Amino acid sequence: MEETDVISHLIEVERQAATLLMDAQSEADNRISAAKTKADEKYKAGYEKAVADVEAGYNASVAEISVKHDEVFSKYTDEVKAVPKDTAAFNKLLDSLLFGK
Repeated sequence: MEETDVISHLIEVERQAATLLMDAQSEADNRISAAKTKADEKYKAGYEKAVADVEAGYNASVAEISVKHDEVFSKYTDEVKAVPKDTAAFNKLLDSLLFGK
């Protein structure tokens, strides 16, 4: 009878060890999952901040370039409008090119 008590006790110890191991594995899985979630959230926040910074820089550059473009284009159109028109010479050139006169 004593042998069966020892065997029963060993089986009970093994069952408790298995339960303890399962609990430890479950706790480890939970901690890993929580750490992964936290790391993902931190990465996402950093990524979104980086994207926002790049977009802000891009938008500022586009605005600056647009203003410079408008200034240069306005200056160019003013210069073109200021050039005197020599319609007589233009008509003479067209006549020579088109009609060979």
